[in-house]
Amino acid sequence: MRVALWGPIPPPDGGIARWMQNYLAAAPDAGIEADAVDTSPRSSGIETTSRFRFARVLRAADALGELRQLLARRRPDVVHLCTTLFWATARDGIALEMCRRAGVPTVLHIRLSPQIIRWHRALPWPTRQAVRAVLGRAAAILTLSKELQAYMQDLLPGRRVVRVPNPVDTERYCPAPMPRAEGAAPPRVLFAGLVTSQKGVLELARALLAVEGLTLTIAGKRGYGSDADHERQLDRALGELTRQGRLELLGEQPADAMPAVYRGTDIFCLPSHGEGLPNALLEAMASGLPCVVTPVGAVPEVIEGDEGRVAIAVPPGNEAALRDALLSLRDDPSLRRRLGEAARVHAVRRYATRKVMAEYAALYAQLVSAAGS
Repeated sequence: MRVALWGPIPPPDGGIARWMQNYLAAAPDAGIEADAVDTSPRSSGIETTSRFRFARVLRAADALGELRQLLARRRPDVVHLCTTLFWATARDGIALEMCRRAGVPTVLHIRLSPQIIRWHRALPWPTRQAVRAVLGRAAAILTLSKELQAYMQDLLPGRRVVRVPNPVDTERYCPAPMPRAEGAAPPRVLFAGLVTSQKGVLELARALLAVEGLTLTIAGKRGYGSDADHERQLDRALGELTRQGRLELLGEQPADAMPAVYRGTDIFCLPSHGEGLPNALLEAMASGLPCVVTPVGAVPEVIEGDEGRVAIAVPPGNEAALRDALLSLRDDPSLRRRLGEAARVHAVRRYATRKVMAEYAALYAQLVSAAGS
């Protein structure tokens, strides 16, 4: 199966770019011959808001040119387009139309969840209809959450709308061979991702300040686009943790270094205000870490195992609930162990790379068959 993959490749190293890298690495074992069209802005950082910039127009033109050449030269069986919509809707609409004219079926993979629904509902009616027309050009819509799947099914009745999660390499991301000895050092809480207001790092830092006997490790760089007051408050909270000797700032870590980062910590926390399906959560689960999360995007579905929840969920922005969750994990090593083991089992059963790539391949086969009939 020949697949043209449309999406960003690092730099910068965001969630979609990480997914692209994982897909390209796993494609050969899934019987997929993948060629990538890089849509990355090729900047040094990631903005927390989507906005128009002229440089993006130039990058879009380059990417569309690469796709045109790929359609003519390689004649893929399917084109798999990753999108967050917003400003990129026009660019991705042109890409979808190019594929339609070339007779190649397309999968439009929407990488956000509640954010897309709020954005689309807030648009003026003519713009909503234009976005609907773009979505309707795809042979299949791929979502990460049940919520967005239902919304798209209502918006595009009769269209193929499929929900497939992100994959995680459960062989690379696995528990440490020997757990850290209890009491040898304070339990380490890990946050992995872009440090922005959207990710809830300020609430996490404040919650840690209220819970003695825990340290915080941050693997990720500061984003830009948050308001100045939030940045000042975050600086104060992180500064106090530093003064107490309870903060480790690793900065942005290469993908190859992250398995060891997870294995070197005891608790994973992702208190986001909005997500699609976070790769970091899947990696932490596969690494056997007990997780504290917020029920946003596809996260509630991710943490629902066969025998109940495999993580602790707290409301977004609720510092008291976050504090209490961390306190319970600090005081109960057996709870940490049970949640970590359950998370690992669930990650292997549902999100292992081989399983998810097989779901992509099955969808492609259905689209190719339908196009040929």
